[in-house]
Amino acid sequence: RSFNWALPTLVVVVIGDVIPTTSPETLYAFLLMAIGVTVNAAIVGNVANIVANLETDSSDFALKVDEIRNYMHKHHLSYDLHARVDDFTRYLWMVHGGSTKEDEFILRLPYSLQTDVIGTRTAPLLQCPFFDCFTHHTIKALALALLPRQFSAADIIVHAGDFGQSMFFLETGTVQVVPSDGSAVLATLHAGSFFGETSLFLKKPRASSVCAVAFCDVFELIKEDMFNELRRRDIDLGSMLQLFSSAHDKNSLRNKAIQKNLHTSRMEGSKLYHLVGGDLIKAAKEKAEMLHIFMPGSLFRFCFDVTCMALIIYFSIFVVFRIAFRAEEEGRTELFDIIADSFFILDLYLRSTQFAFTRNGLICTDRESILQQYMKSGMVLDAVSCLSILEILAPRLQLRLLSLLRILRIPSFIKKINEHLSLRKIRISLSANLLGKIIFFYAITNHWVACIWFIIHRYIEREVDFTWATSDCPWGADFGTDGCLSKWNVTIGKHNICDLNVRDCYLRSLHFSLTTLSTVGYGDISPASELETIWENIVVLIGACFLAGLIGAFGAYLSECDKLGFNSFKEKLQKLKKYMNYRNIPEDVQASILFFHHCRWKDSQTLDERETLQILPEPLQLEISFAVKRRIIRLAPILDALTEIVQKRIAHALLLQVYSQREHPIIYSQGDIGWEIYFIASGVVSISLPTDLSGLDATGRSNAAANKQKFDSIGLVLTAGNHIGESCICSESGVRQETVTTITTRVEAYALSKGDLDGICRLMGTEKGSQFRHALLSRNNRNWHSFDEPENTTADWDDQSSSSHARQSSFKHLPWSTPNLMSELTSAGPNPRQSIRRGRRRSGIGSFALASSPGTQSLRDFKRIQDEHSEDEGSGSIV
Repeated sequence: RSFNWALPTLVVVVIGDVIPTTSPETLYAFLLMAIGVTVNAAIVGNVANIVANLETDSSDFALKVDEIRNYMHKHHLSYDLHARVDDFTRYLWMVHGGSTKEDEFILRLPYSLQTDVIGTRTAPLLQCPFFDCFTHHTIKALALALLPRQFSAADIIVHAGDFGQSMFFLETGTVQVVPSDGSAVLATLHAGSFFGETSLFLKKPRASSVCAVAFCDVFELIKEDMFNELRRRDIDLGSMLQLFSSAHDKNSLRNKAIQKNLHTSRMEGSKLYHLVGGDLIKAAKEKAEMLHIFMPGSLFRFCFDVTCMALIIYFSIFVVFRIAFRAEEEGRTELFDIIADSFFILDLYLRSTQFAFTRNGLICTDRESILQQYMKSGMVLDAVSCLSILEILAPRLQLRLLSLLRILRIPSFIKKINEHLSLRKIRISLSANLLGKIIFFYAITNHWVACIWFIIHRYIEREVDFTWATSDCPWGADFGTDGCLSKWNVTIGKHNICDLNVRDCYLRSLHFSLTTLSTVGYGDISPASELETIWENIVVLIGACFLAGLIGAFGAYLSECDKLGFNSFKEKLQKLKKYMNYRNIPEDVQASILFFHHCRWKDSQTLDERETLQILPEPLQLEISFAVKRRIIRLAPILDALTEIVQKRIAHALLLQVYSQREHPIIYSQGDIGWEIYFIASGVVSISLPTDLSGLDATGRSNAAANKQKFDSIGLVLTAGNHIGESCICSESGVRQETVTTITTRVEAYALSKGDLDGICRLMGTEKGSQFRHALLSRNNRNWHSFDEPENTTADWDDQSSSSHARQSSFKHLPWSTPNLMSELTSAGPNPRQSIRRGRRRSGIGSFALASSPGTQSLRDFKRIQDEHSEDEGSGSIV
């Protein structure tokens, strides 16, 4: 009883069954209450921080992930992309603590300490035979140039046809090397392997693609970084090139042999067909049959998961309620319960054999894998809970309680339902999801506490005359009389279950649980026995934790609204307004700037798409960008003619610009400096040519006649599918040659900077890149306005036909080359990472114009040999 007074007082719960009666007792109570406020604050503060993840890295990472999900939900992206993002972010947090910039602290150190810390990265270089001829100091310097990258399953790390600028060292994970058509697996590489070395030694497109099979950590060595380091040292590259040539020839022979054998295995009657081909066909048929199972994200799976969730909630409420409050017909089994148990048996079968799942971002349909995944995620729990159907045979054993085990699956079902809702354009944020789960479990806990409170009275204390129920007389009656919840029977020596109706007894029990768990504690219902006192103390502790959890969940929800919601957007606009007022920016320009940001926020719920997606691997960023901006790619015939991987690079580089006839009517004016090409997605714009050429640069004045001829051909009014501003491609000053204004109330245009365009064209190769630039300068939408040939036009571009129709047809089917990772899409120039480390100027990648140094002659010899190998069209390595 003393403990029953101390605990509620310390956690600020007023029960009122034990109260001070003397002055010393009252003084002691005051003192304990003061201490209790501190104790309660400590409980609330610590539990709230745990629930809300306040001031931790996990909180910041969760906000970044939620921002990505919000962006994807806004654009209604597919289930597969959602699953890949969820899998990768989960891996990134578990393995890397949510960090993708692990080198930041190294860059702050002196160069000597950088090489010491980075010494652990020398292992990949030491395992590569191409670097055997280098000294230990050179290896350490090259290790400092390695860039850590992370990739998720199904990411294509290297694309066949890329004019790559780097090679890769596989630290963890598994990758597969496949030809450009994806018809075979040429090699499977594991940790310690390397690939992409051809780009360091030959000026040729990559021969094969490399795809991640599982999550991978790799180090990337950029060609420019390696040669900048080697240029500083007197290194003989002859042995290095000899090793590469030997491996190059062996890989070429192996790849040809593998492709030949696979071709033979598909020919009926051959020995390989009987050994391999039959199995391949059988596996393909089995895979086709598996397509008929219930796929993730389907409407059936959505309805099925919602039904499971509803039935779990049903059992969690009514099973305990019937035990506590149902009358004497305990032997009766509800028909609905039998139907629900049968449904869960069906659920057990489907989840173990038929329900496909996503693993590493890929949909897995193999039945054996489905069973293994289910066994890891709750099959045993579901199987045991299905035994509750045996209550039909033994109703007195209360086997129905086994069904309560399924309440442990509620968090997983909430996650699945959130995924289904997100695919159906209904999104629940992480903080709202957390708050909803805590409120749900708080409500269920109140119900269970009320039922257990009555179960103690009904079953355990049936022969005790003084219980909380017999002493609870809400209408002012005497103890044990007709006005109380329960009445003592002297004759049989027991009290009845409930002297009132069941509803009143349940409400009084719920009243006790609510007032105690909420730490209010009116004291009108108090424990009357030792067992009831112990249970009350347990409920008090549970209530203190729930109160802290609710406070933390509400805090996380409000914090997320401030950081990611519209409140965050308004705060950023307020800072922007203060800056513009400080700089005395004109009112009309301020209005245009604010209009632009409002449109960006309305379109994507973010102000910087690239910053939002930056924690994802680059291939996954490209997939998301392409899914979001696919429409503009399809609208522009020039972009629609490119290969898909080039379209993805361009989509990721495009930035949405919104203009309005009233707030922001001018896209650009004649004489402005600009380096962007605009692809019109919606709306109509008009072109105004200058009458006075004095505002143009020399190139603009010389091209004025050609520019006028162009717009005479395509017209001065442009719509969706047209592009403007392409003159910056051949301009050295960026001076605009015309004025572009909006006609309609809203115009959406996507901007592609010249720097991004140069990077894409460089990776496409000199020939195909020049063809792409020429297409942008010669064609607008479906209209050709110029047929001047660039210097490097080849037969692929010109089919020797003199008609413009034939030329357009050849462009439509032009086999564009493909660029590599987005890190290679940046314009040529100094690498900021190396500039921070060494602070020295770099030369261009492809020029190899080396300054005088001890190793200059050997590098020039290497370049000459490299060019000779590049002319050999018959050779090619794996990658």
